[in-house]
Amino acid sequence: MARAVLKDLIIPAREGRAVEVQRGQVLRLHIVKAPQVGDCVFFSADDYKETFHVGQSWALNQFLGTGNARSFTYFFSKPLRENIMLTVVEDTTKNHWGNMGGRCSRRMLELRDKVVTGHRSCQENLAEALAPYGIGGDDIIDVFNVFMNVAQDTEGNFRINPSSARVGDYIDLRAEMDILAAISACPADATPTNGYQPKPLGVQVLAGDS
Repeated sequence: MARAVLKDLIIPAREGRAVEVQRGQVLRLHIVKAPQVGDCVFFSADDYKETFHVGQSWALNQFLGTGNARSFTYFFSKPLRENIMLTVVEDTTKNHWGNMGGRCSRRMLELRDKVVTGHRSCQENLAEALAPYGIGGDDIIDVFNVFMNVAQDTEGNFRINPSSARVGDYIDLRAEMDILAAISACPADATPTNGYQPKPLGVQVLAGDS
């Protein structure tokens, strides 16, 4: 169904933005240039201690038969609350990294890519986007790696591939409570994640069902 667009923004390549989503509204994350992925964190707008948890979301969706590591229906908050924060209402790719919860950071870039200074990270992007709300880097727990395409083998190893999402692909998340979301247009350029070239990422807040 067509929904009215309430907010519409493009996150520049290598940067992050925060957006507020009221209960019942739909957060759409969409591809404007491919391949590109995003790292997303979600807080209850009424209590920042309640935040999205990857492990519980992956496990509970698996137990409920509502999803797997690549695509799940319900985004749960961390224990001991474990409330449904967001519900996927449409997903044109169904290929994300939903069982990891990490993101690139300055330390990761230093260890993995031998980059010491001058390179942005998703951790930095998210912390900057959330700073006006009084949320610091230490408050960012798990992230959802939207559009990230990862292959895992039987030995438990993983390989990062270019995102399979194409221009126009999107995922729609209905807020089940008032949500503060922060999204980073991942700045990684030394792995296939973004095809070795960071790109912008589209974000919209859409009206809910009338």
